[in-house]
Amino acid sequence: MLSYIHAYHAGNHADILKHITISLIIEQMKNKEKPFTVLDTHAGSGIYDMNDERLLKTGECEIDSFLSFVENNAEKCPDFLKSYISIVKKYRERNMYPGSPLIESELIRKQDVQILSELHPAAIEELRKNAENFPHKAKIHKRDGYEMALSLTPPETKRGICIIDPSFEDKEDFSECAETIARIHKKWSGGIIALWYPLVSHRVMEISMMKERISAAVDESEPKILDIQFEKKNPAEMTGLASLYGSGMLIVNFPYKLDEKMEEILPLLQHALGGVNFSTAKM
Repeated sequence: MLSYIHAYHAGNHADILKHITISLIIEQMKNKEKPFTVLDTHAGSGIYDMNDERLLKTGECEIDSFLSFVENNAEKCPDFLKSYISIVKKYRERNMYPGSPLIESELIRKQDVQILSELHPAAIEELRKNAENFPHKAKIHKRDGYEMALSLTPPETKRGICIIDPSFEDKEDFSECAETIARIHKKWSGGIIALWYPLVSHRVMEISMMKERISAAVDESEPKILDIQFEKKNPAEMTGLASLYGSGMLIVNFPYKLDEKMEEILPLLQHALGGVNFSTAKM
């Protein structure tokens, strides 16, 4: 479907979790001099105006609450969180919130490669325009994100991360994500795959089956998947189709100590954003 517009949800709790996780992974990859590739399958517009009427309509943006907490509790914030904070603060001062593509561009080096895909006709035009001012030049495709990921992996650099973040408007997205990740991992076993997924009470079965399919595809003797969840609201209180109560990040081939770093960050997110629960699990 092409009805989803991320501008309504930019800077919400799900964005903050996703962008922190991506930032930590990219920073870890930069510890080696060899270049890597960042593939982003559902890139969106890249950057969002805090005065956008769509963002104001939902009232979901919580980045100010997060930054306020960080400022008032600096001693509690680990050093490895500073990259994300500095990027967000820089654009917040311009009354903007950086999306995944811009955060990735801010973090990568000149030897690294960024490939973005977006299919929504309005979002792709916004992305192309916004990307003209990104720190690093990105390769931008107007194509289906799943197809792009399957076509361009493994990347020429061999090292890399594929970020998958569909709208999940259709229940088929859950099975399509699982199948796409299984196929990517089969031909790029060393690649990092980062999947964002919603926690919605009416999709519990689909989420469980998606994780089982991905876990079966990786099927290693030791855990290679990290599952991170942040619950903003109590799922028992959520009803109806608009029942998002949190979100998760599923990381295949998660970098060294990412689990420990997220276990340190998640309590901070809970205090900053008022969450009710969080967890990390290795699969």
